[in-house]
Amino acid sequence: MADTDPIAEVKDLHLDDPARYTGRPGGDWLRWSPEQADRHADEDFDRYREYADSSCDLTMRGGTTSGVIYPLAVCSLAQHYVFRSVGGASAGAIAASVTAAAEYGRFAAQPESVPEGSVRPGFAGLAGLVDWMISGTGRARWRMAQLFQPNPELRWAFRLVMAMMQDPKTTGRGRFGALFAALLTAVGAVSVLLLTLLFAVWLAGPFGQVLLVPPDRWNPVGWPVAIAFAVLAALAGGWLVRLIASRLKWGVLAVLLPLVIGVAGLVLWGVRGAHEAVAEAWIASCAAITLGWFVFSFAAVAGFALIYGRTCWPLLAETDRFRFGVVPGAQQCKANRTDRRAGVPKSTGVPPLATWLADRIDELAGVAEEGRSLTFGDLWLGPDAPRTASEAELRELARHSGKRVINLALMTTDISAGRPFRLPFLDSTREEERWQFCESCLEGIVPDHIIEQLKAAGSTSIRCPRHPRITLYWLPEPWDVPIVLAARMSLPLPGLICPVPLCRQGRMHWFSDGGISSNFPIHFFDSLLPRWPTFGLNLDSQGQKVSPDEEVHLPKQDDANPAEPWAKLGGTATAFVSRILDTFLGWRDTMQSALPGFRGRIASVRQGPDEGGMNLFMPPEVIARLALRGHKAGEELKERFTGSSDEVEADGFTQTDRYRWIRMRLALREYRELVRQARARSPLYKARAARYEIPRELAGWFPEQDEGPWPRSEPYTALIESTFDDLSTLASTHLAEPFDGTAPVNPVLRLTPPE
Repeated sequence: MADTDPIAEVKDLHLDDPARYTGRPGGDWLRWSPEQADRHADEDFDRYREYADSSCDLTMRGGTTSGVIYPLAVCSLAQHYVFRSVGGASAGAIAASVTAAAEYGRFAAQPESVPEGSVRPGFAGLAGLVDWMISGTGRARWRMAQLFQPNPELRWAFRLVMAMMQDPKTTGRGRFGALFAALLTAVGAVSVLLLTLLFAVWLAGPFGQVLLVPPDRWNPVGWPVAIAFAVLAALAGGWLVRLIASRLKWGVLAVLLPLVIGVAGLVLWGVRGAHEAVAEAWIASCAAITLGWFVFSFAAVAGFALIYGRTCWPLLAETDRFRFGVVPGAQQCKANRTDRRAGVPKSTGVPPLATWLADRIDELAGVAEEGRSLTFGDLWLGPDAPRTASEAELRELARHSGKRVINLALMTTDISAGRPFRLPFLDSTREEERWQFCESCLEGIVPDHIIEQLKAAGSTSIRCPRHPRITLYWLPEPWDVPIVLAARMSLPLPGLICPVPLCRQGRMHWFSDGGISSNFPIHFFDSLLPRWPTFGLNLDSQGQKVSPDEEVHLPKQDDANPAEPWAKLGGTATAFVSRILDTFLGWRDTMQSALPGFRGRIASVRQGPDEGGMNLFMPPEVIARLALRGHKAGEELKERFTGSSDEVEADGFTQTDRYRWIRMRLALREYRELVRQARARSPLYKARAARYEIPRELAGWFPEQDEGPWPRSEPYTALIESTFDDLSTLASTHLAEPFDGTAPVNPVLRLTPPE
């Protein structure tokens, strides 16, 4: 395995061939919406069954650079499945957006060739994204890192981030050298002079002590003072050495340099022999030098912190001015010579992340020449429908996801409101619930042509909270929102990538990383009786190198209890805090993923210490290796749910049927609990609630809320009472007895608010 060439392996898959994804016969039914297909279930079951067995949903976990795992996994699945719903958060949102765009462009006309950096429509273009990332040589090896371009005012802070990612094994540049260059260029000339003086004092301080207070000056101290002084110096110096060694390991030798110079000064003084010093004086002098080194070191750290604290203060105190991030997303910043000394890769024409993503989405969808970016409405209507749908039709699609040909859902987190949002937003006819945006606030966050497309929704009379002289624009209706804006709202990495500002009711809302609220939204497209599986592509970071047989983990669909998740805590405070963050950010997704009917369709792709995560400087070979693991995950999911497996199924059945059986049994258990509650509690509801006199405060439940007097009687009392009677009958007949067997984990059916 070590001798294989992962880049060659990727190219040998030939996933950039459009014919791999367009060979399935079937005609117009491939572009039916799920509800349209349901209407054919009784009249043409065979075709409906083929539609269902050829369809899937997909959700993908967030993970910054780990997103390189997803494209070839999607390409593998796309050779059998049509994606009906796709979702994700953070980097998973980028993957979901390009997957939906590729599904839209699956049957688009293919150009003879595409320019360098561009891709073909459809899934062949998705494979082309991986090829672009792994085909660079020389400076172009770091195309991924070049996508992250900072606000020019904060390039000094970006240098520090890039410097911390340097490794001689990959970038050829040492981390400490790059960090030193980044630190030195982060401050002005006066600060550099002060830092130089501070360093000189720290380095020469112990030697200066020897010159100012030579050993013979310590002759009068006596043994008790000398010993006490020596013990204090040993304790202080030993503690400092242990502290530094625990962080820098052999780097502690550099920190000991001033002490070595001080001891050398003592030796030189002794060699001269001009003065005599008693033994206790030598001990006291050595102790004084050690304590001096201790004090000088802390003074240097304090001075360093003061100088850099002053430099960082505007970023910390005026974070709003920089829109709470270093990387805007669509603002170009070409690396200069100073940046490159700190490890920032030399620019090779790669655009900023949001600009690159906007262009690739439109190319994958085959709409790059249409003059406008792909929207949610385009996906909902499908590529074969005319773009002339009425507002009533589009509003119906906005409210009923089952009527959409391609459904894309992304997770974002409204930091201002402290809640998650599923994108696109729910449509609303109430003006106070509509969103607005400021073109100045979005400048550099998304490409300019996206802002111009958004402005077509019209302006308001409302002023921007951040720019009082600027009038806000209405955010378009959900179906007119460009896909790239939603992806951009989901991917902001806190502290690095700027969140997206929108306004409502005169207040600014900041939308940040969707992973804050749900990094793996496997629940997005679930229902009690799903038509087909929602596949999940999960990411699993390992603390050690991943062996070939452990690259992908796909739990079985069986009756065993789910494996208990576990990770070694580590011995540091950083590891402890990291585990706390992982727990409160991902506990819901972790528990959801363990449920029967969930875990058997989630493939976890494992990564080693230098793979994925925030490793912007992954060499093309590493990117290719991760992409191949993604392809392997897609192949394993496809093999399990479409063909033979190591677990024997009866003739004519697949594990898709096993999945439906599991979900059917779980659903019937929930129905049984519901009808038991209806039978036991129906007197409370039939006697009072069904005859409740409805006040005007609840009038919003009815379309005719402004008509007639209030309070009024419940208009559907008869239907409500008959429903309770029918449910109670089921509790006494079909669902009277518990079904044999019990699921390993018994889910709980409850109401949850929309995201």
